[in-house]
Amino acid sequence: MSKLLEHYLQEQENEFELELSYQEWIRDNIQEPSESELDEMEHDFSTKPHFVSNRIITHRPLNNTDYQPLGA
Repeated sequence: MSKLLEHYLQEQENEFELELSYQEWIRDNIQEPSESELDEMEHDFSTKPHFVSNRIITHRPLNNTDYQPLGA
């Protein structure tokens, strides 16, 4: 095999091992939420809808001062 192909396969193997070790770490260190935590999240979701929020809409864009809308 050429050196380029060997390098490519080695990189794929390294990425796979890294992903596998990360997934194993998650499995070992992250716990499923308890029943009471799930109930609390469900209650919060139903009483505080995620789509309701205060938004400030300005006439001029705040993040890109060079933006020129088509109608302006």
